[in-house]
Amino acid sequence: MLDVVAGLFSAGTVVVGLALLVMAATAPTVLDRAGLGAADGPGWSRVFAQLLVGAVGELVVRLGRRWPPGARAAADLAVIVGCLAVVGWVWWR
Repeated sequence: MLDVVAGLFSAGTVVVGLALLVMAATAPTVLDRAGLGAADGPGWSRVFAQLLVGAVGELVVRLGRRWPPGARAAADLAVIVGCLAVVGWVWWR
């Protein structure tokens, strides 16, 4: 069960990171051309943090299937906590 939750959290983190990447690359130009004024986008540090944590989480979930149950549970919990921490930092900082 923890494997599924950790996998969902890490996959969701990657998807949100990719959405942030698109917004960071396009928001300043699109909003300026639409006449809504200058925009900064989400910021590159937030984009890379989201993508990094999501990618590491996916790697841990995939590699963890070969590990003993105790190590796998600890790794899954670390992925879940890491994903929640980066979401908290990126969105509510």
